[in-house]
Amino acid sequence: MNITTEQLEGMLSAQYVQNGLLPKRRHFERIFKDSFVLYQPQNLVSGDFYWVGQKNDNQYLVVGDCTGHGISASLTSVLALNLLEYGIMNKGIKRPSKILYEVDKRYVESFKGANDEKFDNPWIDLAIVCVNKETKTLYFSGANRKMLVVKANGESKVYRSKGTPIGSWQIYSAPSFDTVTVPYETGDCVFLGSDGYQDQFGGPKNKKFGSRKLHELLIQNAGLQLKEQRKALKQALESWKQDAVQTDDICIVGVRLSGCDEKK
Repeated sequence: MNITTEQLEGMLSAQYVQNGLLPKRRHFERIFKDSFVLYQPQNLVSGDFYWVGQKNDNQYLVVGDCTGHGISASLTSVLALNLLEYGIMNKGIKRPSKILYEVDKRYVESFKGANDEKFDNPWIDLAIVCVNKETKTLYFSGANRKMLVVKANGESKVYRSKGTPIGSWQIYSAPSFDTVTVPYETGDCVFLGSDGYQDQFGGPKNKKFGSRKLHELLIQNAGLQLKEQRKALKQALESWKQDAVQTDDICIVGVRLSGCDEKK
């Protein structure tokens, strides 16, 4: 797609604003000592986003994937970030499923008045993890997304939560979210992501990378420091993609969990 210099300057400006809204490295280090973020927009700005925060004794990690990519999806991601901040930090909602209900409610209100039958509002796939270090328990809720946990002993499990996408009121009569409760041990790793990495085409037969291959890669490298895991993910992606164009926005976040007795 050919774009004018003015359009490119606008996208670069939008990229600057969007990156300014996303958490910085220091924000992750303050909450999760060992973590990584692999964030690769398809074209300057992204419909994928991530968020990290702490409210009282609870630590939160969020990864979202808005419909499409580019300018429109990036605007949706900005709205989602604001709604998450409001629900968690302002209203103090603790349980992930209740956060999703609040985000969905406010999101739908944002499109109130758009009653045209031809109007097809964007959706958001969202994964939220709440970590309580006192009880060594994590709470997961997903709006059409899942969570991979790789334990310190090498065991792993993919957790799926019953959850419709955010903003899908035109398809589903009512939103539905639940919370999965998972005890953890110090050293366990949690991974959240969008579907961009596994949907990347490449390899000898030009097929999608696939969720199974991605999970195997994460499990295989779970013993490494997370910055090394990020490097391994990037190398595997580039090897798979080679000269192919990037299919979608990519976002994967990994954190290693600790207990309240462990110093930062």
